[in-house]
Amino acid sequence: MKPNIVLVLLDGARYDRLNKSNTFMELVNKGTLLNNVTTVAPYTFASINVIFTGLFGKENGVDAYYKMFKLKETVDFLPETLQKNGYFTSCDLISDKVISSRGFDIYQSHNEYEDDLKKRHPDLLKRIFESANGKPVFTFLQFSRIHTITVSEVLKKYEWNDNRFYEKKEQNLKTYDKVFLEAGIYANIIYNALMKINKLENTILVFFSDHGTGVGERFGERNYGVYLHEETVRTFYLFLGSDIKQNYNNNLLSTIDVYPTILDLCNIELKRITGKSFAKYLRGLEQTLDERQYTYSETGGLQGPHPSPYQPNVFCIKTPHYKLIFHKTANEWKFFDLFEDAQEMNNLHGQNLKIENELTQKLLEWINR
Repeated sequence: MKPNIVLVLLDGARYDRLNKSNTFMELVNKGTLLNNVTTVAPYTFASINVIFTGLFGKENGVDAYYKMFKLKETVDFLPETLQKNGYFTSCDLISDKVISSRGFDIYQSHNEYEDDLKKRHPDLLKRIFESANGKPVFTFLQFSRIHTITVSEVLKKYEWNDNRFYEKKEQNLKTYDKVFLEAGIYANIIYNALMKINKLENTILVFFSDHGTGVGERFGERNYGVYLHEETVRTFYLFLGSDIKQNYNNNLLSTIDVYPTILDLCNIELKRITGKSFAKYLRGLEQTLDERQYTYSETGGLQGPHPSPYQPNVFCIKTPHYKLIFHKTANEWKFFDLFEDAQEMNNLHGQNLKIENELTQKLLEWINR
């Protein structure tokens, strides 16, 4: 029997603030938390398309803000693949701009300012399973509350170069933590909703973030999408299910690994592999999780000091130990030791370190592929 798959996006959730919600941490203790997954792009449109295709933006067509509708028709798309394999598919999004409607039996969006997702999504889950008529279910739910607060409390109040925002980082972080408490409550409601309709047993429930949210750590970035530092590119995935073991892992992965993992969990044969499935680890069939030697990210901000919404202009390569960032427009390189400098404040570029030279070559090859 194929499992139901319920993907729940906690839009903008930070990997390093999860423990601020005791409610969310109670869920963490029930499954496997992967807390070092590099998003290929730190903004929703590109990030979700990577997750749903297992391809980098350059390969799937969505590698910039203004390319949100450019998903290539020839690219395999997760809802379509699942639908072809007998799944009833659905979603509820903040906007129909987030992803294509390809392959969805139910494709809908909500009003982030008016709809109560703590009620709307449990009701939707009940309706989806009733409509599926015995088919396995795939649904993608977007919890948009963090995004809403970011827009209301940040984007509508401060321009990108307004020093007042960056001078109150501690207050910004308190605002963020407060809304993440709502995310933890929502996540628990979703878990209990599946239990209430007796669907938890054969369902794999995944809570994840598409990118993190800055609170003023870097001048020029009010929230996300401008730079490629850890607060926005490091994301998490919490897998819950009856055959998902309980574990916590910080090994380095990439969001291109999610697509093959979901298909593997659904016992669907992969036609192509860019990422690597970690489904066996989740099920306890492998005791160790293979760590990626390198992960890649790219972005081009809508605003900030060097906006580039038509094509990416900031790129990075990350290892478990180091990160190298290239700002193409400014022709600027930054190199960080993530073990010694987790906040990425000490730029080590230009010291002719062997590892930096190696990463420079690999990043340029990836950019120019």
